[in-house]
Amino acid sequence: MNFCRVRQTRNYHEPDQTIHDPHPGQTRVISRHRLTLIACILALPQLAPANETEEYWRFCPPNAPAQLLDPADPDDDEVRMSANSALSRDEVYTLEGNAVISRGQRQLTSDRLIFNRTESSIEAIGNVQYISPDLLVSGSRGKVFIDEEHGTLEDVEYAVPEEHGRGAARVIRLYDRQRRRLEQASYTTCPPDSNDWMLYADEVELDHSDGTGHAKHARFELRGVPVLYTPRLSFPIDDRRKTGLLVPRVGHSQESGYEIKTPFYWNIAPNYDATITPRAMSRRGLLLGGEFRYLTPFGGGEVSGEYLPSDSEYDNKDRSLVSMKLRGQPIERMETRIDAAHVSDKDYLTDLGDDLVSSSKTHLRREAEAAYYGRGWMADVRVLDFQTVDKTISSQERPYKQLPRLRFNAAPRQKWLGMRFSLDSEVSEFDRDNSITGTRVDLQPRITLPLRSAAWFLEPSASLRTTFYRLSDLGSGDNDDPDRTTPVFSIDSGAFFDRHFRFGQADYVQTLEPRLFYLLVPNKRQDDLPVFDTGNNDFNFWQLFTENRFTGPDRMGDANQLALALTTRVLDPASGAQRLSASLGSLLYFRDRTVTLPGEDAETDDSSDILGEVTMALGRHWSAGTELHWDPGESHNSRYDALLQYKAHDRQLLNLSYRYRRKVLEQTDVSFLWPLTDAWHVIGRWNYSLRDDKTLEVLAGAGYESCCWNAQLLTRSYVNDEDGDRNTAIFLQVELKGLTSLSNKVDNLLERGILGYHETY
Repeated sequence: MNFCRVRQTRNYHEPDQTIHDPHPGQTRVISRHRLTLIACILALPQLAPANETEEYWRFCPPNAPAQLLDPADPDDDEVRMSANSALSRDEVYTLEGNAVISRGQRQLTSDRLIFNRTESSIEAIGNVQYISPDLLVSGSRGKVFIDEEHGTLEDVEYAVPEEHGRGAARVIRLYDRQRRRLEQASYTTCPPDSNDWMLYADEVELDHSDGTGHAKHARFELRGVPVLYTPRLSFPIDDRRKTGLLVPRVGHSQESGYEIKTPFYWNIAPNYDATITPRAMSRRGLLLGGEFRYLTPFGGGEVSGEYLPSDSEYDNKDRSLVSMKLRGQPIERMETRIDAAHVSDKDYLTDLGDDLVSSSKTHLRREAEAAYYGRGWMADVRVLDFQTVDKTISSQERPYKQLPRLRFNAAPRQKWLGMRFSLDSEVSEFDRDNSITGTRVDLQPRITLPLRSAAWFLEPSASLRTTFYRLSDLGSGDNDDPDRTTPVFSIDSGAFFDRHFRFGQADYVQTLEPRLFYLLVPNKRQDDLPVFDTGNNDFNFWQLFTENRFTGPDRMGDANQLALALTTRVLDPASGAQRLSASLGSLLYFRDRTVTLPGEDAETDDSSDILGEVTMALGRHWSAGTELHWDPGESHNSRYDALLQYKAHDRQLLNLSYRYRRKVLEQTDVSFLWPLTDAWHVIGRWNYSLRDDKTLEVLAGAGYESCCWNAQLLTRSYVNDEDGDRNTAIFLQVELKGLTSLSNKVDNLLERGILGYHETY
């Protein structure tokens, strides 16, 4: 805390002046010596930043600061003194009866205030109160030596309205501008009539020079019951990081049993830190995890790892994980990136992963890339490898390594006779055990002629795609240098129409947006080309307007086709908000598509599925969306997605969804977050496979929130692997508002599982 420092500029030629205040019974003394009163600011032992919103404190009673007795301009430097009576003698000013010293919007009041100019001190006796816009302090008496900035305050109570914090101390001792000590101190964010939690300490030392606090014999109480004691506690008092223990996390799962994490944070330097996290599991033993983070002028990143010796649930084998995510900018216009991970065994993520996302991974990516961005061009180099962690994937089915890939793309902004030129090029070296390996070069120069107006566009484009290989590890008689050169021609065109109409009492704008995309790619035999990194694109509405139905250069799809699409939107002209969007499209094929991936048959249909997409706002809180793929040849749906959502606010939402892929999956997904009362809410999700007649994942939980704390209890059961084994876990999250949270990352789990869920529920 920084307490009431008065700065004075002496002028001995002008006497102090007494004038009568217009308020009856008071005399105001205005010093001619320009005393400057500095705010008394109490540094509270906060363990979390005070950035909560008004919604965060919605259950708290109003907590506004007290009103100043004599409001003034906050920028006014004039120091004012007032009291029922005032006496000035031998450089000592004595104010009695509603005594006030104020400057701007900061004010010190007491029954009696004594300002001693000789020793530069202020003594307050009886009903001492300090008021500022962001702090309230009251006590029985106190004395502060202004120049040395030391002193004491007794029987103190304080409040920080913005953070809803309050507390008390028997004595506050000021040693200097930076160091303070509170004796018999307490702190909470609960309202005065509800001490649900309280932090106590016999002594609290605050040092603003290094931003740290130290407490002796600290204890934490829940509703008056002691639940935690420590003889010494160290904590930050500003936004500087602090070495020390973080809040433990507890949980339970069928895979690992009961577990507790006790993270230790190490603030190595302003731009380096580390977190060491022992994880004790009742069924597996002690896992040691760590994370190192750094930030330099040339980039930053994190390196993490875990080590579990002698896993009792895994034949007493040692198990480990290492990962890194690094970003850099060594020189201007250059960016570097490394993303890599490795696990000791293929079951590691399934057994020890914290979430369904990590446990469902089939490969761990190891990638390093450096890119340089010029004006209208870019060049990059990348090396890529994978660790396959899915035991069902054979060595011949694993992805290829790229060691390396070189890429150069150019798209100058300049035009020549209205035409734009561009180039996409790539050279890659592929490697995989027991497979064909080699080098692939892919080049595609392009010329386009963009023609546009406000109501239409027309963009013809022509390119020449050349791909050639130098192969090794081939079978007898196979060609080791196959190649393919394919011209690609396309015309993209569209128009925009709109009309205004009125529905009910509201005005709307409806658009009509037809679009045609013609694509011509000659048929080139490609059966002798290897397949290194190429697959089929997911067919959706936007795939209608792409040049290649494959994801990589190993295949260039032959085409003589026309995409027809029509989109209409309904917009609110006042806000621009979209109320409805509906699209319909399909591809018309003028010849068969004979270029395929190995093992696939040629496509002979005259048209593609008819694709339909609709999104709409159904009133104020309801919205809906659907996507339909209709196979006109077989007269059935090949794909269907639907979502109906109700969302009144972040704490009241309901999702109903359905997913269908013919002969692949059929699932329903219901999730909700719903308030039962102002304080209580329930959470749930049920993901069910109709095709397998099996529940894939179920979440169920409840939460409670009060002014100064909230809690959520959640249980989760989900399919853990392809064999259908299940894992069940229980999660508990407790947050003490304005202090810290005791959490097993419930919010992270719900944000992934429930559409529309936000942490600030």
